[in-house]
Amino acid sequence: MPSGERYWTVIDEALEVVADADAFLFHVRFGRDGSELTTKAHAGGIALFLRWCGQTGRSWHEGVEHLGLFITWLRYAGPGEADPDDAAGQVLAGPGASPVRGARRVNAVLAAVRAWRLTR
Repeated sequence: MPSGERYWTVIDEALEVVADADAFLFHVRFGRDGSELTTKAHAGGIALFLRWCGQTGRSWHEGVEHLGLFITWLRYAGPGEADPDDAAGQVLAGPGASPVRGARRVNAVLAAVRAWRLTR
């Protein structure tokens, strides 16, 4: 920003700013006077959600109707399974598999997605 203040946003695979996410993050930073670190945390969570939506063939509007599936993906899909060529983001964790993200991280991501959803 010309003032020197900064905020985080989300870009897509073509390195284009995701307009809906950017508008929300800009509002959090400057409309609600949130910190730069708050926008960083929200941007990371929204980016994970959008990656899952893309891998499962859903728009983000459809994705919010399937947050249970997203939570399962978020808990068990590790970095190696975050590949767009990976069977549409299918998670193949077997019985007793250890989560790759803990409850605290999952809750932080869901908080960001829910806050974003409520503004749209």
